[in-house]
Amino acid sequence: MLGHVAHRIEESESRLNALDAAIGDGDHGITMRLGFAAIEQHLSTLSEDASITEILQESGAVFMDATGGAIGVILGRMLMAGGKGLDHVDAFGTAELKSLLVAMESGGMKAGKAQLGDKTILDALHGAIEAFSRFPKTDCLTRAFERAAEAAEVAAERTASMPSRVGRASRLGDRSLGHPDPGAVSFAIILRAMTEWMQQTS
Repeated sequence: MLGHVAHRIEESESRLNALDAAIGDGDHGITMRLGFAAIEQHLSTLSEDASITEILQESGAVFMDATGGAIGVILGRMLMAGGKGLDHVDAFGTAELKSLLVAMESGGMKAGKAQLGDKTILDALHGAIEAFSRFPKTDCLTRAFERAAEAAEVAAERTASMPSRVGRASRLGDRSLGHPDPGAVSFAIILRAMTEWMQQTS
């Protein structure tokens, strides 16, 4: 699944760079590509019986090592927190998906010192979490991924109506309006790629 995410992020590099150029340094796509390429390479070295926790925590550490800037730390810590939140979990279902997202949100808030509405990756992540309360409960993991991805995509686009309150883009103030947050869009791409992988393998 993470390998498929890496490929989708690579395909989205130019789009993410363009989004970032409007309110930042213009290198967000490069950073995301480098981070997930490093994850994909590192995961090939893990044993086939590696736990979910080990996979996510190793991925987070590798992402941070391979990237720079705020997103490197924030997404890296999110992945590591997600892994910790699934400690001792052997099977992954809809409840575990929600637990993963909630743990990632907590880790991201601590790492980035950001709150919901600050126009960050957290806004897309929280949108995905809210999908679990807006829709009827489902035991179908693929459907749960679909709903989370759809909600994250809507939430990511909604960040265009928010002024940036943290990071480099915060210096633009209201001039950041009209531009979606690259980190939020990245997270939506990640969840969409995970959904695609689920659809292909189920």
